Amino acid sequence: MRLRNRKARGRDAGGWLALIGVLSCVPSGKPGAEPGVARAWLRATGSLTARLQQSGPTTVQLLRQGLFQPHRDERRVLHLPVGGVTLVREVVLRVQGRVAVYAHTVANRAALKLLRRAGRRPLATVLFADPRVKAGPLYYRRIDARHPLHRAATAWCGGAVPRRLAARRALFTRGAARLLVTEVFLPWARVCA
Repeated sequence: MRLRNRKARGRDAGGWLALIGVLSCVPSGKPGAEPGVARAWLRATGSLTARLQQSGPTTVQLLRQGLFQPHRDERRVLHLPVGGVTLVREVVLRVQGRVAVYAHTVANRAALKLLRRAGRRPLATVLFADPRVKAGPLYYRRIDARHPLHRAATAWCGGAVPRRLAARRALFTRGAARLLVTEVFLPWARVCA
């Protein structure tokens, strides 16, 4: 994989903030400071799955993969028509049996081959192994109950549901294939930081 200049400025087409410049307002991983995330998680530019594996046995559970409507902010980034469907893949990443990350990928039809290659494995095994895949800049957002990804991710929190969760996303491209990968950090992720 070739890493494009992963430093971004401003906002992406969906309104998410570039990580450069907002990290000063993201707490440094103190428990309770930011629900389940540390700066290191947001800044890490390589495979999140590989980073999680440093904290213990890591597994990926495929929740769903198929044609679904993208969220409004995702449509803008991928330049998809309103009301149409596109490829969506959702997984949770578990570390030592506990869910640490909810991941949501939206892709155009040209990316179908990449998603099929991943199957039930982490998408990172495909994206980071292919030298033709280019990783775009990382963008950040604190999502709350108004965002559909918050509702989907908090279903995996167990007990108390955090009011806000930190999430990051990046656009991966390979030729005409475009995949927008969003990772939502759940409260247990801070244990792995």
